[in-house]
Amino acid sequence: MDRENPERKKTDVVPITPGSSLSTWRMPSLFERDIDTIFDDFRRSFDVMMRPYFPMEARMQELGMLPVRFAQLDLIDEGDHYVIHAELPGFTKENVDVQINRDGMTIRAKKETDKEEKRKNYLHRERAYSAFERSVAFPEEVDPAKAEGKMNNGILELRVPKKELKPEIKPRKIELK
Repeated sequence: MDRENPERKKTDVVPITPGSSLSTWRMPSLFERDIDTIFDDFRRSFDVMMRPYFPMEARMQELGMLPVRFAQLDLIDEGDHYVIHAELPGFTKENVDVQINRDGMTIRAKKETDKEEKRKNYLHRERAYSAFERSVAFPEEVDPAKAEGKMNNGILELRVPKKELKPEIKPRKIELK
């Protein structure tokens, strides 16, 4: 495959949803870190103070049932294909749906938990639902028919080959008889 082909798109990989490891990162200044620490301390003390009034969040945290906000995602260009790593803790391959088309992909995951505890004269039931959707546009056209994926310990790995560019057919002069 010719890497100097001018037909290839020269665009950056840009995730559609926030929270990606592809986003620009810079070191915060000391002032910013101090302000963040003050607000983190305030938030923690406020959470402790309010816990008796909102016990459900603490209980859900103990059960590991807090909803997933954004999956951390890495999109790596390896020349003739892309490798995508997505962190999906708590999800199994049965909970995950991946759709790939020639321009991008969408990862969806959904998990429902229902816990019931019965004792004499006592019934305790909790339900939790977590779901997310993440979309990413590819900078070059891909071949979705040849994409492969696997899931291991909450880490989704996809290999998506780039579409082979057909060589440009140059006009040929025809000798007239």
